[in-house]
Amino acid sequence: MKQWMLLGLLGLGAVAQAHDVWVAAPKHQPAGQILHADLGYSHDFPNVEKIADDRVHIFKPLQLTDKSGKTVDLTNKGENYQYVSKSRLKDGSYWVGAVYKPTFWSQNSEGWKQKTLKDLPGATYCEQAQMFGKAFLQVGSAGVDESVLTRPVGHELELVPLKNPNEVKVGGLLPIKVLYKGKPLAKATVTASSDTLAEMDLAATHDHREPQGFSGKTDKDGVVNVIPLIEGLWKIKAAHQADYADKSVCQQDNAYATLIMPVGTKRAAERHEHHHHQH
Repeated sequence: MKQWMLLGLLGLGAVAQAHDVWVAAPKHQPAGQILHADLGYSHDFPNVEKIADDRVHIFKPLQLTDKSGKTVDLTNKGENYQYVSKSRLKDGSYWVGAVYKPTFWSQNSEGWKQKTLKDLPGATYCEQAQMFGKAFLQVGSAGVDESVLTRPVGHELELVPLKNPNEVKVGGLLPIKVLYKGKPLAKATVTASSDTLAEMDLAATHDHREPQGFSGKTDKDGVVNVIPLIEGLWKIKAAHQADYADKSVCQQDNAYATLIMPVGTKRAAERHEHHHHQH
């Protein structure tokens, strides 16, 4: 039991220091235009930055899911985090999704490597991490398609809003259902931060202690009401930790998910500071 608790604490430490994955995309654009969207992967939300060369292979291309439920890859154009749609988008509701494929990370006295316990000499902790991000996009003048909005795109860990995350007001509620492998996840902790909140304490943000503006647990149906108390670009987060099947290979099998919620018009001033650390 003590060993399990220690591993759990180690795992939470790794969670706390991990990069987040999110989608930077417009919440609305006119019909008949190409979509431009960025894959966010850093400690410095909402600023996107070039993905380290040794990590590019971990990511799938950004993906676009339409009303039919069909998901297509966007095309990388420009920096390695920049993507465009292959065609001009028609009226309707879409999800833009990011996927960080299952990747082993082990730690020894020299730091973190993309290896298992067996492959990294002196490794004391390993987790297989996978990450997912979503942002909701409305194109043209059509109304929001509720069937698209509330339909999962199929991520292993997923935050499914039960109302439009792009229309939430300060002090309003955004009910979110957390799904793990397609099933509601009860008692999951959901947190949220915003660019405007992070701006108030940049030292904490850069020290992997991003200020949180919301924390709550899901009910028996996997639902929690997220309440943004200030304007800003909000990043809602959840994580799920499970034991890895073969402890000689790795200890934890962890999934992380984000959902973007723009609230009001106020945004943090743009910053250009880059920090590369653990996964």
